[in-house]
This record gives sequence, C-alpha cells and structure tokens, in this order.
Amino acid sequence: MTNTPLTEKDILDLLHQFESCTLPKPAWTHEAHLIVAIAYNLLYGKTAALDRARKNISRYNEAVGTPNTDHSGYHETITCFWIWLADCFLQTQEDKSIPVVYDAFIRSRYTDKQLPLRYYSAVLLFSTTARRALVEPDISPLNMANIAAEK
Repeated sequence: MTNTPLTEKDILDLLHQFESCTLPKPAWTHEAHLIVAIAYNLLYGKTAALDRARKNISRYNEAVGTPNTDHSGYHETITCFWIWLADCFLQTQEDKSIPVVYDAFIRSRYTDKQLPLRYYSAVLLFSTTARRALVEPDISPLNMANIAAEK
C-alpha cells in the first residue's frame, strides 16, 4: 500500500484509466481494486458500485489480456466481498470525501488481501462456483461486527 495519501485527482485518474482500459496491467493491484471499491461506493452507492465493478473488471481484464474463465480473471464472490466491505466501512465515516475515506480505509485493518480467507475456505473461495456466482461463507458469516471484532 502506498504511504503517500492519494488526492481526489489521483483516485479519479485511476478510475478513468481503469474504466477506459488504459491503466497499465501492473498498476491493477490489490490497492487499485480497493480504490475502485471505495470510490464506486461513494460515487454510485453499493448496488450500482457492484454493477459497475462487475462490468468494468471483466472488460478491463479482457483489454489487458487476462481472460475471464473458470480459473482466471473476474471473480464474483471476491468482488462482492470487497464492494460490501468498502460499503460497510463507508457507513462508519463522517467525512465522505473520496481521499479522506480512502486514506482511512487503506490504513485500517480491513484491507488485508487475506481477509476473505477468514470467512471462506480456500477450497470454496477459489472454486469455479465462487468465481461464477456469489457464495455464502463456509467458515464464518459475513457481518461487520465479526470483522470489527477481529484483531
């Protein structure tokens, strides 16, 4: 994760590059995914954020040569997880400006790339079923209270 706070322009530029499929493939990192999750939730609300993420991640993957198959590319359950988590985090924030919320989110414990594996077994999370459609967790139910209670 970056140590330099991002400006609103930085975030909106990344969104534009992502949506126009001009973001260099090496820049499509976990942090970039989190930027999209926070920004989409702030700009469009959770339902539209998820719709946009689904469409744009799939389109971006194809544009940069990452096929969306049963074994690579777009992953429905992981996308839903991060959009949901970003929305839950957003509900706890008073200042709703994109850079302030993103900075608070990125510095929180909620951005650990391994976080979904506290709720989903690897077998389930990385299954074709979970890649194609949202599946319920098999380790612990998803609710913000569970995540907030973790150390």
